[in-house]
Amino acid sequence: MMVPYHVTMIPTFAMIAKLGGVDTYWGLIVPTLANAQAVFLMRQFIQGLPDELFEAARLDGCNEWQIFYRIVLPLLKPILATLGVFVFLWHWNDFLWPLIIGQSTDMRTLTVGIASLQQQNVPLNVVLSGSVIAFVPIFAAYLVGQRYFTEGVTASGIKG
Repeated sequence: MMVPYHVTMIPTFAMIAKLGGVDTYWGLIVPTLANAQAVFLMRQFIQGLPDELFEAARLDGCNEWQIFYRIVLPLLKPILATLGVFVFLWHWNDFLWPLIIGQSTDMRTLTVGIASLQQQNVPLNVVLSGSVIAFVPIFAAYLVGQRYFTEGVTASGIKG
């Protein structure tokens, strides 16, 4: 099983704090770049490819890197688009890590900013309009990658 995100959060914060990354953009972005789900999805997809593709490429004289770049990578486009949508949504909706790492108001992400509006005496229509504004980029990203996203979900075997 994969390790839950919350288990690794305290050691990650301690490491980022020692490196001077608290309240910086690189401290916000770099720790979340590696994603076990992405590796798992790509591995599952590549394992499902028929061995005949690789054998035919080897007979044509391709080495392992050429097989990857000429055969596997073009077939990975739907999975990469799906992962792009997943990772974008995960980073866009992430609340806890930006709340911990960004200690000044300049480093607040949109989700943390909307949550802080609810703690103050702000009218509900302002909070709701902020939520709608936060939804628009997510919806636009989905519309752009919708075709690849549905192909990637069906090809990788994700059940939803």
